[in-house]
Amino acid sequence: MSGPGGPRSALTCLIGVILAVIATQASAQAPNFDDKPTGFLTVRTGGMAADAWNGTSLATAKRLVAALPAAPRSRALRDLQFKVLVSELTPPAPDGSPPPSLFARKVEKLAAMGEGESLNEMVRSAGGYLDPTSATTVVNAMMMAGERQGACAIARNWELTEPFGRRADAACRLLAGESGGAIPPSSQLDGPGIMMLDLSHAQPPAAVLSSTQPPVIRALVGLKSLPIATRLDIAERGEALAIVEATRLGDLYVEAVRDGAALPPAMARRAQLVAAARNAANPDEIINSIIAVYSEARGSPLFPTIARASAAGLLNLPAKPQFARVAQEAMRGFLLLGDKQQAKTWTKLALSAAYNDPQAMTALDRLLPLAAVAGIDDPKRLPPVEVNRWYDVLRHDDPARAPLRGFLLLELFRATGIDVSPGSTELPDAPPANIRLVMPAAATLQALQTAATGGRRAETSLLASIAAGETPLGELHPAGVAAIVRALRQVGEDHAARLFAIEVAIAYGL
Repeated sequence: MSGPGGPRSALTCLIGVILAVIATQASAQAPNFDDKPTGFLTVRTGGMAADAWNGTSLATAKRLVAALPAAPRSRALRDLQFKVLVSELTPPAPDGSPPPSLFARKVEKLAAMGEGESLNEMVRSAGGYLDPTSATTVVNAMMMAGERQGACAIARNWELTEPFGRRADAACRLLAGESGGAIPPSSQLDGPGIMMLDLSHAQPPAAVLSSTQPPVIRALVGLKSLPIATRLDIAERGEALAIVEATRLGDLYVEAVRDGAALPPAMARRAQLVAAARNAANPDEIINSIIAVYSEARGSPLFPTIARASAAGLLNLPAKPQFARVAQEAMRGFLLLGDKQQAKTWTKLALSAAYNDPQAMTALDRLLPLAAVAGIDDPKRLPPVEVNRWYDVLRHDDPARAPLRGFLLLELFRATGIDVSPGSTELPDAPPANIRLVMPAAATLQALQTAATGGRRAETSLLASIAAGETPLGELHPAGVAAIVRALRQVGEDHAARLFAIEVAIAYGL
C-alpha cells in the first residue's frame, strides 16, 4: 500500500485536477444567456425599449420574474408582464446574485403562463436549446399547447433532462405511428401525458377538468377527445381568467353551432349569439347581432367574455350616422377592447344620437365615466354637475353598491390625471365600512411607487402585476387599483394603465 504521499495519492490529485479542468471547460462552454438581450419583440413590433431594465439590479429582476402570477385576472396586466418577458431587453449587469439566471426564470414563467409558442421563439432566438433544462421546458410547453410536431423536432435534436426525455421520446414515437411502448407515468399531467390522451382518445381524470393552471386549461381546450360542451366550459372560464384568447373561444362557439353540438341551454344561446356576430355578412346583420349580444349578456358575469368573443362584428361596422342605434354598444365594446380611437369615434356618435333623447342620455351617463377614465378627449377636469349626474345614475341603478362604485370612480379619475378636488362632487371619498376588499401588500405598493418615481419601466410593470396578483378584479381595493394605474402611467404605460382601470370598473359592475 502506498503512504499518504505515495503514488495513489498523486494519482488521486491528478484525477482531481483533470476533472476540475473538464468542469471548468464545460462551464466555459455553457452559454450565459444573461450576457446579452433575449427576446423577440422590439419597440417596432410592440415590445419595450431595450433599456427598460435600466436602474434595476439583476437580483431584483430575477426576484420579480419569479414572483409574477401565472394567471393574473387582468388581461391588461397579463399582456404587460408578457411584454416584459419577451421583449429584446438589455439585461441588468451581473451582480453576483446566485442561480438560476434571469433567462431561466423567464423560461419558467412563460411556461407557467401557458405561452408555449412564444417561449419556444424566445429560447430558439437565444440559442437556448443548448441548455437541457430550457429545452425540456420548451418541449413540454409546446406539447401542452398542441404544437406537437415542433416539440418532437426539438426532442429529437437536443438533449433533454430525464426522466422527461424518455416520456417525450415515447410520446413522439406514438405521434409518428411507431410502436414506442407506453409512456412512463408522471405525477402530473404534462405534455407527453396530454399527447397520450389525445392520440388514444382517452379522457383525462375528472379532477383535472377544474384545474386553474394556464398550460392545463389551454391543453384541455384543444383536447378533441373531450366533448365540446366540456371544452367550451373550460374555454369560457379560461377566457374570463385571461388565459384563453377570445378568438379561440369564438372559434369553439362557431364550431359547436356548425356541428349542432349538444350544449346546455344557456351555453347554446351564447354560442348562437357569438356565431351570429362572427358570421354577419352585411351591416343589418351586424347591427342585429350586436344588439342581441349586448342586450342578453349585459349584467352577466360573462358579459366581457361574450363581448370580446363577438368583437369581429364591431370591427366590421363603420361609425356612420345610420348605425347610431348601436353607438352605445359599440362604445362599450371598444372601451372593453382598449381601442381608444374607435371608442372616441363611437362616443361622439353616441352623444350626437342622444342629444334630444333623455332616455338615451341617461343610458349614456352609465358609459361616460368610463370614457373619461379611458382618456377619450383626455379630460383634465370634469364639471361637478356632470359627475354628480353620473353618480345619480349609479344610485338609481343599485343604491347598495353605489357608494363603493362612486369611490372607485373618484380614485380612477384622479389616477388617470383628472383633477377632482376634495368635496367638489358627491362621490364618496372612502369605501363603505362594511365592504371586504383586498389591498395589495404595503411593501409591494411602496416598491411600485419607488420604481415608478425612478422611471424603471420593466420593474414597475412587473410590480404592477405582482400587486394585483390573482385577486378577482372586483375585490381589489380602489386605492390599490389607483396606485397601480398611477405608477404605470408614470413610466409611460398609459394604455395598459387605462385598460386595467376599465377592466376593474367593469368588474365592479360599472
